[in-house]
Amino acid sequence: MQLKDYLVEADLTYDAFAKQIGAANAGVVAKYVAGRRVPRPQFMAAIAKATDGKVQPNDFFPVEVS
Repeated sequence: MQLKDYLVEADLTYDAFAKQIGAANAGVVAKYVAGRRVPRPQFMAAIAKATDGKVQPNDFFPVEVS
């Protein structure tokens, strides 16, 4: 599941989610959602935990299937 979809489903703001995962601010989460930044390993783990495993590290790496 994409992080943006999870945040909508859970009715969470970027700011609230940033606090849950220990990110500096909502701007960091916005960059994760927009694909402009890939979370560092400790944040990937925090995201997976905060989302009960719905958002996994591989969700940040698009895979093209030919």
